[in-house]
Amino acid sequence: MDGALRGVPVSREPIWLAPKLPTAIKGYRYEIDPLDAQVLSSLSLAAAPSGTGELTISALAFAAGIVTFTLASGQPTRCYTLLLTATRSDGLVSDYLFKLRVGSVLVTDQPQVPSATGFGAAATWSAA
Repeated sequence: MDGALRGVPVSREPIWLAPKLPTAIKGYRYEIDPLDAQVLSSLSLAAAPSGTGELTISALAFAAGIVTFTLASGQPTRCYTLLLTATRSDGLVSDYLFKLRVGSVLVTDQPQVPSATGFGAAATWSAA
């Protein structure tokens, strides 16, 4: 195992998503484990660091084994961690880790200390 997150074992490296610019609103998609997809009851997606001016999750959806989400904002030069939690109808919970870099706009952009280093409020999806 490569580590743990919130006490839950994480057995693989994070998945790197395509970078985005701070002003861009960009959609992403990820095919989750087929076993999770068969009996999925809910999803939640949270980003760290969080706080004012940080990365926001504006949409989260699931269909045919594909999770789609839309990300907006973010601080230039910042690397974000996203935690996707998939809960199955049998109670099993699977975590998927993503990393995303927000590019710089100006050559003078410098990394800033985030106001909150933890995960913010999660976007959620649930089966009807």
